Amino acid sequence: MRHVATLTTPLSLASSAPRPTSTNSTSLLKERHMADLWRRMTRIYGRRWMSSYGETDDGTWLKGLQGLTPAQVGRGLSRCATHRADGWPPTLPEFRTLCTPTAKDLRLPPLDAAYREAARADRDHRWSHPAVYAAAQVTGLFELRTLPESKSRPLFDRAYEIVVRRVLAGEQFDTPIPKGLEKQVTPARRQVAETALTAIRALLRRIMAKIR
Repeated sequence: MRHVATLTTPLSLASSAPRPTSTNSTSLLKERHMADLWRRMTRIYGRRWMSSYGETDDGTWLKGLQGLTPAQVGRGLSRCATHRADGWPPTLPEFRTLCTPTAKDLRLPPLDAAYREAARADRDHRWSHPAVYAAAQVTGLFELRTLPESKSRPLFDRAYEIVVRRVLAGEQFDTPIPKGLEKQVTPARRQVAETALTAIRALLRRIMAKIR
């Protein structure tokens, strides 16, 4: 049997998965990005933007949007046209939500499809998304294959929901996800799981960079 680490090589995932490219992960919003945001919002909303937020940012929006990349802000701008029917600009929290990628943006499979894939996967399986593989590793591939669905499904659902929430928040699995297994279930070896998750973290960083 191949070591689990050999299954986490980026190119071993499904061909439909986006091919990662390198980018500067330290890309942060600057005042010049806010100036551009103000110009574009003024074009979209006209005086309604200026009357709501002034001629320039006083630092509130720059601070409130920290943690986002310029590309994500661009995503938010593209969604403004369909955000509200009344023609008024979004609030800062609303705009930040518009900038945040959705599960669809990240090509995350629905929960039921993700579980079915994980439960049926063998050692040569080509995973549809790194998040599915990460949740399967946390749950335990052995447990997924051998436990009845009534036992394995709650474990996988919990792991996948946490993984998806972290991916949407831009996190990279730096904090371990407790397995939450029942006492009679033998957990996968810690070293094997850590090796697999380390590879998944690196792959997700590259995929998130590609999406952003």
